[in-house]
Amino acid sequence: MLRRLWERVFPRSRRTARARLVARNLGPGPFERVRRLLGLPGFVSLSAVSLISAIGAAAIIGLGRDRVPAAPERTADRNYVVRLGFRVPDRAATERAREARRAFAPRLYVPIEKPRQELEASIRGLPSALAAVQEIEHVAEEIRAAFRITPEQLAEVKLIAADAEGQQAWTQRVDRLMDMLARRPLLGSEDFQLLQSDASERMQIMRPGSAPIVVHKDRALNAEGDLGAPIAELVRDAGFRAGAAQLVVQRLTTVPAPLYVFDRAETDATRQRAAAEVAEQFIEYRQGDVLARRAELVRQETFELIAREHSEYLASRPLSLRLAGWGGAGALALLVVGSLILGIRLYTPRLLREGWRMLGLALFLLGGAAAGAAITAYHPAWSWVAPIVAVALVAMLASVALTPSVGLMTSAAAAFVLWSALDLPAAAAPVMILAAALSAWRLRDIRSRHDVVIGAAWVGLGLVFGVLAAGVVSRPMAGGWPGVWGEIAGDAAWSGIGGFFCGAITLVALPTIERVFGVTTGMTLSEWRDSKQPLLRRLQLLAPGTFNHSHTVAALAEAAAEAVGADGLHLYVGALYHDVGKMNKPDYFVENQTGGPSKHAKLSPAMSLLVIVGHVKDGLELAREYRLPRSLLGYIETHHGTTLVEYFFDRARRQAEAGDEDEAPSEIEYRYPGPKPRTREQAILMIADAVEGATRAMPEPTPSRIAALVHSLAQRRLMDGQFDECELTLRELNLIEEAITRTLTSIYHGRVAYPRDESKQERGSSEPDERPRTAAAERSA
Repeated sequence: MLRRLWERVFPRSRRTARARLVARNLGPGPFERVRRLLGLPGFVSLSAVSLISAIGAAAIIGLGRDRVPAAPERTADRNYVVRLGFRVPDRAATERAREARRAFAPRLYVPIEKPRQELEASIRGLPSALAAVQEIEHVAEEIRAAFRITPEQLAEVKLIAADAEGQQAWTQRVDRLMDMLARRPLLGSEDFQLLQSDASERMQIMRPGSAPIVVHKDRALNAEGDLGAPIAELVRDAGFRAGAAQLVVQRLTTVPAPLYVFDRAETDATRQRAAAEVAEQFIEYRQGDVLARRAELVRQETFELIAREHSEYLASRPLSLRLAGWGGAGALALLVVGSLILGIRLYTPRLLREGWRMLGLALFLLGGAAAGAAITAYHPAWSWVAPIVAVALVAMLASVALTPSVGLMTSAAAAFVLWSALDLPAAAAPVMILAAALSAWRLRDIRSRHDVVIGAAWVGLGLVFGVLAAGVVSRPMAGGWPGVWGEIAGDAAWSGIGGFFCGAITLVALPTIERVFGVTTGMTLSEWRDSKQPLLRRLQLLAPGTFNHSHTVAALAEAAAEAVGADGLHLYVGALYHDVGKMNKPDYFVENQTGGPSKHAKLSPAMSLLVIVGHVKDGLELAREYRLPRSLLGYIETHHGTTLVEYFFDRARRQAEAGDEDEAPSEIEYRYPGPKPRTREQAILMIADAVEGATRAMPEPTPSRIAALVHSLAQRRLMDGQFDECELTLRELNLIEEAITRTLTSIYHGRVAYPRDESKQERGSSEPDERPRTAAAERSA
């Protein structure tokens, strides 16, 4: 009534109330849906891992598409055509041009100062030296030997010396002669021969205080050759006449000495500078030119051309085209990651809520794809081997760390990423799927190192045949052996070796995978199954009854697991350790009591309850102390679930009815704390544990009574809601009952009654009763 009055006074509130009603009828709005989605368990971590995976996959696809699509020294699988004109340096032509420039550069010669200066001084000072000499006999021996002077020549020189103008003219002629000797240099015999054999036609004469001059090499004179005619010509050209000219000729030819020598260091430096001035030569390639044809061997120089053309093409792409390429890579990556998540959602949805495991799965996917793409980029000849082996490794690691189905899906996603990134031929796809399938199949259950070795051998053998078949289908079949046939055989062999090597990597990484992902392989389970394990030895010593009980329960559980397709080995080992907590107080449990009064007789029901329920907590502590695999701890904490401790609850209720207690006990107080079984294996263990103890307490366990007991206990657990949190169907429950009944019947089978020995009866002796009536059975009866 107040609400109607309020809406009548405030009609807007009435409209708001109607809007709320309509909204409730229409369902939650978009914001509410987003809020609920964000509130789902594991949604945020799953979104983050998915985003990281998509970005990583997009990077691998985008960068892989930019690799050089060829391999040196391998047969081309297609034609390589120039898409955009480019030019490359022609190293050979450039070197030839530089060598020519280097060869034809002039040789450098420098003067030999001492003989040149002595020659110039002797000729220039001759008039002055002979001016005061009256007779030829008074001429110095050195001058006479050098110039071979005659009396007539002496008189002519004295006339020159007596005239100032004659001396000046003599000096000018000497200067011209020395200049002309630089243009027709006197060389040693070795230098002269090397000059004539050199490719260069020119020689450069260095002169102190003057610019160097370049002359033809034919102008050079051999100091040890016939110098008469050329020297006489030089002297005449210098202006010397008559006897004076003869004196100069005699001086130059009497004691000939090289005036210039070859300067090798400066010549090499000059030639290097000349070669450096030569412009680099280029080869032009136009659009449409074929660099390599299909079935041709790609040489190293051809590969470099293909790489250059590819880099030029990538650099020429506009920004819009680059962004479009990266957008396509991102879309493909989203499709791959989305498909993987949908597959996991279909087969193992619980994995999506486990952030760390999903992160590890993403690392397997991205790490394997990145490794395959990187090896192919740096070693293009392994373009068939690296991607296929990488997919096999991803399948092995993911199958061991999670499940074979997840491993198969993850490796398929890695194969698609590599196939898209490396532009692999279509025939490579089934080979990668084969590698993934073989890896997941052979490593689905590892019980020993031998299983890993055999699985790796299977994978390697499968890859050999797969790569051979794919190579024959996709590679160009041209030429003989080795050619492309040798390449196919090599790829197949290396793929097989790589597949086997993946098994070695998996074997080494197995302990780390188990620790990080919290999984337990069959090999580890087989080790923990051994009765020599310290924890089982301690259980056998302190609680032998519980030890035997655990082995019987393990046998029952394993048979039931095999009947419904559950993990029998994992369940068997879990059953061996499910009651290890009883060793702390073994005498308080009926299977360890050997007669006499019960320990619980002096305890109240509540105290007895604490002792009985406490074996679960004690078992967990012992399991952690002995480093029991984490996956086995669930059997310890769930094998009683939240069931009622009926014996002590009934005892407490009777005491309350008899007036010993103030109020009646609550049923919830006498239940185990749980949790309830979360897997089929844990549910099977709960049934097997309950059935084994009850059967042992039966006075006469006939097959019909065992079957009725098994069915009764299983239905009681079902109706009590103990199987609500596990994926156990009624059909599977029926199969479990049949398997447990069959196994129990074989254990407690009927025995033949042996006839008694009358003589022993007379002596008061008899055979022990063969019926399975233990102290516990008698107390239960």
